[in-house]
Amino acid sequence: MTILNDILEQAGLKNHALVEVFPGTLSHKTVQKARLGTRPISKKAEQKIVDALNKVLLPDVPYSKQDVFPKEL
Repeated sequence: MTILNDILEQAGLKNHALVEVFPGTLSHKTVQKARLGTRPISKKAEQKIVDALNKVLLPDVPYSKQDVFPKEL
């Protein structure tokens, strides 16, 4: 799977937890695409997901976009 999926699984969160933070601008479908990693999502959507993740989890060191969505060479 993906890093996002691993983070959400460890925290016991579902897609709705992220969508709830940004209603109307982040959809369940977008979070699911990012979680599965089977289809690409836009850079804006990636940033919204990372922002929502940091807002929900409140980690000591916030996740960066590169942490959650690493780009392979």
